Amino acid sequence: MAPLMHAHLAAIGMTPNDIRGKVMSGSLQRIRRGAYHDNSEQLSPVQKHVQLIHASLPGTDPTNVVSHASAAVLHGLPVPASHLDRVWMTRRSSGHGDGGRHLVVRASPLEEGEVTVINGVTVTSLARTAADLARTLPYDWGVILCDAALRSGLPPAQLPAAIERHPRLRGIVRARTVVDFADARSESPAESMSRATMARAGIADPELQFEIFDSNGEFVARTDFAWPALLLVGEVDGMTKYGDLLKPGQTAASAVMADKRREEQIRQQGFWVVRWDWSIASDHTQLGPLLRRAMASQSRRIAS
Repeated sequence: MAPLMHAHLAAIGMTPNDIRGKVMSGSLQRIRRGAYHDNSEQLSPVQKHVQLIHASLPGTDPTNVVSHASAAVLHGLPVPASHLDRVWMTRRSSGHGDGGRHLVVRASPLEEGEVTVINGVTVTSLARTAADLARTLPYDWGVILCDAALRSGLPPAQLPAAIERHPRLRGIVRARTVVDFADARSESPAESMSRATMARAGIADPELQFEIFDSNGEFVARTDFAWPALLLVGEVDGMTKYGDLLKPGQTAASAVMADKRREEQIRQQGFWVVRWDWSIASDHTQLGPLLRRAMASQSRRIAS
């Protein structure tokens, strides 16, 4: 995944004209000045960002620390696709923040305990990375990042401590609300987004990772969300539900059938299931009415 640097290409005998020719033919892709990618290797957007990080490091101050969305990628946290087109860093030496097409450097206080190393790259710690993004990302994505950081093992007390360590930084008020709402039980970005959207829509807080058992005490299913008093459960379908998450030997068709059988088992225990996808999860004008209709229907059903 490491980028092909100009010096390496020159060392194996490629002239500037050779490199330009390969770029024009599409066999090489220019990542940034002096760094290229071999297009015979297909990379995901996240892998491309990691490559951009490594391509950018040689041209930056060695005391800079990879931070914000770029640090989140290296920590394995989800980030908005809109933040993957440039590398984000924080400056530890004197000077002001700077940037360009492929690089943003922030001037921000950074303590030694807020820095770690991942695969040879100096990055902000997991807690500082989550705090930075809680301050700077839109609220929904701040929740997604903080949920994921907690889920990956960040001790809950470290997140508010990381926020309060720098109370003068812009976005501190929003970050506090994000941290108060964050919950490690959200198992995916779609679940985190759904929770934030429910709150915005004024939906009653659901129980998370609700387990359903049959009359014999046998486990039936664990659902993303539940309102047990209404015998209502909610399930959000992630963006890769029948793609990257397929089990070995499983086809999309068999996954769909297994999901339908699971849903029927849930219904047999007296629960109603309401489902939605990412587009609805991120839109309170859709998710709110969807859940209110389901709740009203269940209330009438229980009362009858």
